[in-house]
Amino acid sequence: MIRSQAVLDSSRGQPCSANFAGICCADPATTVWAHLNGHRFGKGAGIKAHDILGFHACFACHAYYDVGHGTKSLMTDAELAWAVLGAVTTTWVRLIAAGIVKVPMDKPKASHERPVAPRKAKADRQTIPAHVDPWPKGRAIPSRPMRSKP
Repeated sequence: MIRSQAVLDSSRGQPCSANFAGICCADPATTVWAHLNGHRFGKGAGIKAHDILGFHACFACHAYYDVGHGTKSLMTDAELAWAVLGAVTTTWVRLIAAGIVKVPMDKPKASHERPVAPRKAKADRQTIPAHVDPWPKGRAIPSRPMRSKP
């Protein structure tokens, strides 16, 4: 099991990542870590999922996710799964940006890595010839006869 108090504590004062429509109270003071539900996330009888598998959720969204999406559901299972995926990804970006989860980062590429040759002096530049239309003036463009379908 992966346990991390730093990940659990990261939710304090954070905005709700779930933002379930019609449910979210949007109060950062109530935000807690919401573990994902299901055995594929490490959850079992009396055991919570891995601490890294969850999201920042206000009290209302956390309660809805854990027990409230039953008979009077405001979202289908597919809508809930999509919203939870968004919440998890938003939370992971926050964890990485805060340095709680360390990810080896690539160095940003500088726009000036490839040297660009300086321009020639104006006197040394070649002139570009004007476009000449090869079609004779006044002559109509022939049209193809329409084929009849067999």
